[in-house]
Amino acid sequence: MNATDIFCNNNETCKSTNNSSTDATNPPDSYIDITTFMHIFPSIYGILCTVGVIANGLVIFAVATCKKKMVSDIYVLNLAIADLLFLLVMPFNIHQLVRDRQWVFGNFMCKAVVVVDVSNQFTTVGVVTVLCIDRYIAIVHPTSDKRTIQWTIIINLLVWLGSFLLTVPVMMYAKVVGKRDLEMCMMYLDGPQDMYWYTLYQSILGFIIPLVIISTFYSLTLYHVFSSIRRVKRKQSVWAKRATKTVLMVIALFLVCWSPYHVIQVVNLSNNTPTTAFIYAYNISICLSYSHSCINPLMLLIFAQNYRERLCRRNALLSSQHSSKTTSVRPDGSSLATEPSYRCTPI
Repeated sequence: MNATDIFCNNNETCKSTNNSSTDATNPPDSYIDITTFMHIFPSIYGILCTVGVIANGLVIFAVATCKKKMVSDIYVLNLAIADLLFLLVMPFNIHQLVRDRQWVFGNFMCKAVVVVDVSNQFTTVGVVTVLCIDRYIAIVHPTSDKRTIQWTIIINLLVWLGSFLLTVPVMMYAKVVGKRDLEMCMMYLDGPQDMYWYTLYQSILGFIIPLVIISTFYSLTLYHVFSSIRRVKRKQSVWAKRATKTVLMVIALFLVCWSPYHVIQVVNLSNNTPTTAFIYAYNISICLSYSHSCINPLMLLIFAQNYRERLCRRNALLSSQHSSKTTSVRPDGSSLATEPSYRCTPI
């Protein structure tokens, strides 16, 4: 859980990972007043939300309008859908920040927003992990008959189901709690042990284990590519390089955006007196993790040639759909108007 507070019944022994309740730890020589610092984030989140919705919408459009979808398209589509769902509930978090943590949408919406928030993290890391495994199979075992669109859809559905099941603790603990004369949407834990358990639960299942799997399979993939590149035909070699580069970009972006958040979460468990610098770093890491839902589709649109080509070709077809029709002459002398074919380039 990122932007929503974590609070414990025993305030003396369990510190909060609240984004804004840090008054007791503010040293007099703070670089920027904490309240002023926190007021920056609604604007940043608003920009990320707006740009992210547009970018993910374009990626979904590029995949959905492709008549012949590739296996990698299914993974990219699921990433875009997960990010889009998360960005659609981000306005609730922005509203809470603007209202100084005041939650006005009721207990049901609190649970729903937090579940979508956390589920996005598990879904994203799950899709990135199976995408890395898929890339290994595609390059190292290209003749595998299991790598089909149908199997890929089933795998992604299982990822969504698994991420939903992993949010069960969130459903149990997320609630609206009265604190400091405010009603706040937060994870209300029973004590310090529950906070430790939840943080480790989130970091191990949502980052550490997937990171080990990703590192292992991608290392094997790179080893195979570099060791056999001379024996592979040039066309296949170019395809392998492009596909590997695209997946590497997705994985690297995930690590850059999510690593600081999980590292700081674990460090926070043993940090009884957080400094102002730590508070800044903590909130910036949350912002960075949120930015993944915006930057990921932008990176695909900018650097993945096939998605740019699909959007450009689609726009060209829509703008010239009448003038670009070709006329074929039948044996009987009648004419037949045909639409130009539209092909997709695999990653």
